[in-house]
Amino acid sequence: MEGDEIEDEGFGFSRNYFLAKELKGSKESTRKLSDIELVDEQELRAAASSIESKHENEVFSLLNGHKNSYPKWVFDLRHIFPQWFGSLMCGFGLLMYGFGSKKALFEDFASAALAETAVFVINGYL
Repeated sequence: MEGDEIEDEGFGFSRNYFLAKELKGSKESTRKLSDIELVDEQELRAAASSIESKHENEVFSLLNGHKNSYPKWVFDLRHIFPQWFGSLMCGFGLLMYGFGSKKALFEDFASAALAETAVFVINGYL
């Protein structure tokens, strides 16, 4: 097949697609945003608090496992390349990634290992 034939074939496919859509007819929804019943915030909070965590023990175990790394994290934050910056706080940060929230881990790290240091928290999900 030459270039023009390939383009014609592609055009034919898209033309047929839109013709089929046109013949099918347009269906507009009769639903409106105002028809949605809003849930009271207190009801929502009550319902959310009754949901049981499926992996509570595993999450607790992971958080406790990371506590062994706190001294290394503090060392990395304070002592990586101090000769270049002339101070103990070098402006480095920690980046954690993976499934699930790390908020509890960072809050525990900040309160346990950085209690005497200024800590700036940015909630990335906001």
